[in-house]
Amino acid sequence: MQKRRKGTKSRHGKKGVMRWQLAAAALVLVLLLGKACQAGLEWMNAQNAIREASATEEPGEDFRPDVGEPPYTVAVDAGHGGDDPGATGLIVERDMTAATAEALMAWLQADGNYIPVTTRDSYDVTATPMERAECSNRQHPDLLLSIHGNSAATEASGFECYPITPGRTWHRESVYFARQLAAGMENAGSSLRGQRGIRYIYYENGVKVLAEANDLRVREEETFTLLEQSSCPAVLAEQCFVTSAADVERFGDADGCELAARVYYQAICAYFSTTPLESLP
Repeated sequence: MQKRRKGTKSRHGKKGVMRWQLAAAALVLVLLLGKACQAGLEWMNAQNAIREASATEEPGEDFRPDVGEPPYTVAVDAGHGGDDPGATGLIVERDMTAATAEALMAWLQADGNYIPVTTRDSYDVTATPMERAECSNRQHPDLLLSIHGNSAATEASGFECYPITPGRTWHRESVYFARQLAAGMENAGSSLRGQRGIRYIYYENGVKVLAEANDLRVREEETFTLLEQSSCPAVLAEQCFVTSAADVERFGDADGCELAARVYYQAICAYFSTTPLESLP
């Protein structure tokens, strides 16, 4: 009768136990990984829902943009310029936007909370909206303001501004900034057009189509190129009608451009929750 070697049974038993433990550990690991993946998927879905809501919902009274810490880089865009005069009337839009942008830059340069940048090297340089957007994005701004003037064949006046449209990144932040701009201009004596001075513009087959602020439909049509291509919250402001004598007197002549620039500066400070300077040094 063949004798069984000592220790054989115990070694085989230990190996069996080890195999069972490894299999159990692998099963636990698979279950944990599955739960982690499920949790990760749920988190991603929640984040996507938040982003979608941020793009389409209006900011409530308690909404405040997440701005981080100063200094903040602010891009100032003077509409038109160079060979492009923009709208003409009692004044030329190109001249008004350049004067206002220069005055705004002075306020931002004097305030240590801000690093002002422009969307082209000189107001005399001709640059397309796409080129100005690219120039702005290269400088990684936290906020962009594009300054323009309005015109009409009939009697029209007042201020209106256009934030990034619903469905796009930075929609809510842009609307919040637009509210600061509109409130400031109203306090300075301007009438507000549309719904409290805030509207949307879309291009349908090259034709501008106006939508009021309560129209939150997400549309395929693009808005102004500078807003569409912006890498940060952005608003295009129609400072006044260059065809209105009353508007030009308030916000279009030399003193008016200085006044508008101060309003814009204070709106920027309100957006970032900084205390504006009382005067220039």
